[in-house]
Amino acid sequence: MTTNWIIAAVFYALIACWSLGFIYRFRFAVTGTIAMITPMACGMVIGFGEGTIVGAAFSVNPFLSMLTSVLIGILAGGIIGSLISVGAFLNGALSGMMAGLMGAMLMVMLPSSEWNRVIFIFMAIGGFLQFVHTLMLQGQIEEPLLKRSNWIFRTPSLMFLAAAVFLILYTAGSASGATLPDPKHPNHSMMNMK
Repeated sequence: MTTNWIIAAVFYALIACWSLGFIYRFRFAVTGTIAMITPMACGMVIGFGEGTIVGAAFSVNPFLSMLTSVLIGILAGGIIGSLISVGAFLNGALSGMMAGLMGAMLMVMLPSSEWNRVIFIFMAIGGFLQFVHTLMLQGQIEEPLLKRSNWIFRTPSLMFLAAAVFLILYTAGSASGATLPDPKHPNHSMMNMK
């Protein structure tokens, strides 16, 4: 696993911890549609992102990479959903399962020369979606209640800055010429099939 992939994994872990902390702190104020969207968004962003990393890291064993990615997605969406309701748990767990599987399958199908680029692209997309998710969650909470909370939950700028910093770190690691491990399987392309 390259340093870039560790940076990406820490990025998704930060998203998971922030979302879990926010939902735990304001679980009684998050209701209605937002209560169902939140675990789904977390499960999808974290599941797909970690799925791309795990899919690249364990590309030699596609079954293991897909199984691990599915479990990470189920945990990410399911734990956050379990703080809200059983329906939210199912919504988050199933969304995370699907996203984890898709992330791992994407990486197994791509040549290793594209892995860093794909992980970076989905880090950028995931960071943007998490920023929008942060705005949505903070808009759901009443202003006086939000002002009494920890500083990390008060402003969306923390999530924006975190995404920007992790993307810059990832780009700096890519520019330093990090090499990818040589997978022990052939390129999965329709042109290579006989």
